[in-house]
Amino acid sequence: KTVREALRFFFSPEGNVFREFILEEIVSFVDASGREASEEVLMALGLNNLPMPSLFRALSPKLNPNEKNQNKQMRKLAKFLLGDFEGALAPSNSIRFSSLSGVNDDLQQSSQRVRKILPVVREYAPQLREFATLLGVRLSEKVVSRGLNWASSRLSTQSSARSVTQ
Repeated sequence: KTVREALRFFFSPEGNVFREFILEEIVSFVDASGREASEEVLMALGLNNLPMPSLFRALSPKLNPNEKNQNKQMRKLAKFLLGDFEGALAPSNSIRFSSLSGVNDDLQQSSQRVRKILPVVREYAPQLREFATLLGVRLSEKVVSRGLNWASSRLSTQSSARSVTQ
C-alpha cells in the first residue's frame, strides 16, 4: 500500500517538482557511476596509464570528490531501500566479510521484496517506462553536451591558431 501511495504521488501533477529533482539526481548518479566503472575497468586492464584521445577524456571526465561522495551515498541509500540496513549503516571504508551463502541470502531477500511490490510496479509500468525514457534522454543530453563542448573548444583553438599565423 505504501509503495502504491508513493508512486501515485510521484507520478501525480503534485509530484512533478519532486519527480524532476529525483530525475536529475538519478541522471547525475548514473553518469558518475558509469564514469567510475570505466575508470575501474581501465585500471583492472592496466590501461589507465595509456594516453587517451581527448574526445574520450571529454566524454568521460574523471570524477571530482563531490561525485565520488555522492556515489557512496547513493549506494548506501540503495542498500537501505533494499533492506540491507547493516550494509547501509556500515562506514564507507569498512569491508564486510560475508560468506557466499550470506550473499545468496541477501539476494534472496531482495528478490522477495521485489516480488512483493511487482503488482504495484506493473500497475505503474507506463509511467515508469516514460520516466526511464526521460532518464535515457537526459543521460544522452549530458554526453552530447560534453561532445559538443569538446568540438567547440577544438574549433576555437584551431581558428585562433589560424588567425595568429595569418
